[in-house]
Amino acid sequence: MIELIDVQAGFGGLATGVREGIPADELVAELERHQISHALTRITPDGIDFDVERSNESLYQACAEFHELIPCPVVLPAQCGDVPPEEEQTAGAAASGAAAVVIRPGPDNWLPEHWVIGPLLDALQEARLPVVCLNRLVPLPVVAQLAEWAPELPLIVAEVPYRLNRTLVPLLQSFPNTYLSIGSNFTAHCGVEFYASMVGADRLLFGTGLPAAEAGAAIGQFLYADLTGEEREWIGAGNFRRLQEDIRS
Repeated sequence: MIELIDVQAGFGGLATGVREGIPADELVAELERHQISHALTRITPDGIDFDVERSNESLYQACAEFHELIPCPVVLPAQCGDVPPEEEQTAGAAASGAAAVVIRPGPDNWLPEHWVIGPLLDALQEARLPVVCLNRLVPLPVVAQLAEWAPELPLIVAEVPYRLNRTLVPLLQSFPNTYLSIGSNFTAHCGVEFYASMVGADRLLFGTGLPAAEAGAAIGQFLYADLTGEEREWIGAGNFRRLQEDIRS
């Protein structure tokens, strides 16, 4: 049985304007139903999540209650003094069990320029705390710039559609600190084995896209991919465990 750790999941809600929420226990029930051992978890949807510190606290509480959930809190540039300094945010995330953080330049109203994000990148790189880059919030050209500025900081690219292959392949080949989540909306015929051959299975991470996407598509795409047993173990959970173990508290 291949262990699956989902690096692309969340709870809270589906989208702006949708009143029905997705509580943490429902996410956990979905993980159990699909035999996914753990999920790197964010608060969703980011379009209506404006109080970062409050949301992060809710996330930490849920992850403390449900051992299947691993926190992926939001971090921010701290120049305005309204959030703790970057080093303190990073240390606090690691101390709270976070295995990655997420950045959201648009919803959190900051520009992904070095003169804005430089101190945050330095703190995250020092801690080797991976950063989740959702394509709709951190497009691939920005990911490339971040990878250049912080070459030892793992960057997890997620929500990338297959039509961006001609940009995504050279991005992953050019920057060894970038990783790809194969969760929604990454869907392509033989896409998992294609990326395993082009950049290596050690750069791929299993993801689903819960709760906005059903988990079955990502699981089927992964389990039916033409991979070796070792490659399947790396993508299913091994690569994530390796990144998790490299975090400096």
